[in-house]
Amino acid sequence: MRATDELQALQEERKKVAPETAGAIDQFLVKLRACATGESCITFILDDPVGNSFIENPFAPSSDPSLTIKFYERTPEQQASLGYLVDSAQAEGTHVDAPGGGEAVTTDQVRREPHGSVGATAGHRAIAQSNSAEIAEALFRYTAPEEVMTFPSTCGACAASCETRMFVTNIPYFQEVIVMASTCDACGYRNSELKPGGRIPEKGKIITLSVKNVNDLSRDVIKSDTASVKVPEVDLELASGTLGGIVTTVEGLITRISESLERVHGFTFGDSLDENSRSKWIDFKARLNKLLSLEEPWTLILDDALANSFVAPATDDLKEDNQLAFEDYERSWEQNEELGLNDMDTSSAEVGDAPTNTSKTE
Repeated sequence: MRATDELQALQEERKKVAPETAGAIDQFLVKLRACATGESCITFILDDPVGNSFIENPFAPSSDPSLTIKFYERTPEQQASLGYLVDSAQAEGTHVDAPGGGEAVTTDQVRREPHGSVGATAGHRAIAQSNSAEIAEALFRYTAPEEVMTFPSTCGACAASCETRMFVTNIPYFQEVIVMASTCDACGYRNSELKPGGRIPEKGKIITLSVKNVNDLSRDVIKSDTASVKVPEVDLELASGTLGGIVTTVEGLITRISESLERVHGFTFGDSLDENSRSKWIDFKARLNKLLSLEEPWTLILDDALANSFVAPATDDLKEDNQLAFEDYERSWEQNEELGLNDMDTSSAEVGDAPTNTSKTE
């Protein structure tokens, strides 16, 4: 309606100067009013590089089937327009003249010790010099990385050059995964990701955990970016992609969900909302906190179409854990379409892997 009023304000002057343009705008105003009154279905896209915009979810705290939120990395141009420090010479190396007419040097040749590598080196040294298996087990809960690869990247917050460290490890009862961690010495930004390794599973997986005691809150959880989270006892449902891929515990997952809801729906928890809606959100947050206090048992469900999520068992044998259940299922056509699997063509790879017969027949 505000856009309609702004266009309507100068229509009389346009009709005198440019009648054709004024007529086209009149037709466009009819469409705008139809959109504002709900007479026509529209797609409303709000693109905010800062990330400070908000559209209300009338079904909160449940998911809104009509609302989709996507996060993306800002381009260097967007970073510069927002006032962040962007140095284009960092990617190519800055040429600096040496004082006194000496030989010029490139700043990329002067490399500092990667942030965090000192602690990793000290940890490896402590394992090598110690005979205690407990120290090694505490530092590397699962299999220790044989090689940590480092490659240059760009900070997602300030666009400065930084380094990303990556290694491949195997998780018991799960699969091979790729752990990636980035730190920026310029602004202090840190980021960690867990990528699945190996081929795409043929079936999806549903993991159901019955949380009954404090030990269950300490179970390790791997939630991939394709997994949805459900807690039926509090009517909580997070769509796939929410929170991204994280490695945490059951307690840490519920805490991250509570913090994310308070950050994304900041207006909802504030004083600007009406008392009825605000009390509903406060009650929902209190119910989330009760999950961690274990006043009553509750159920955690991870539904991952790519089967890249995992909850650690409490026993040495996965089959002996009665509180943890795994269920495989066939993905629907819509799920494969969303994941891009319907358009994936692997025929050339299969032909390349097929054995070739070089014998000649007469």
